[in-house]
Amino acid sequence: MTAQPRAGRPGPAIERTFTAVRAALPAANVTAFDAELAAIAHADVVDLAALDDFLTGWWRIAVRAAADPDDRQRMHAEAERIRSGRRPAGPSLAEVLARRGARR
Repeated sequence: MTAQPRAGRPGPAIERTFTAVRAALPAANVTAFDAELAAIAHADVVDLAALDDFLTGWWRIAVRAAADPDDRQRMHAEAERIRSGRRPAGPSLAEVLARRGARR
């Protein structure tokens, strides 16, 4: 099975296999991939549904990262600014809805 790029977002097709997904991941994600796979694979009984969910989730990350590496970099930089407190807090959901005239 191979991935087809989304319309308007060209990118390389990444086969949905453990080897192909791991190879397509940004270097910063490989350790997390390996750790999560080891946790699933070394269980007394391997949960095949969990293994499939694992591969699907990481395949999506690999496809998105390959389609737009710069966007992925920006997302991680923004996440770090939020974690470190360097990004000011935005409006709350209630404030956004109030501005739009929505009622909860």
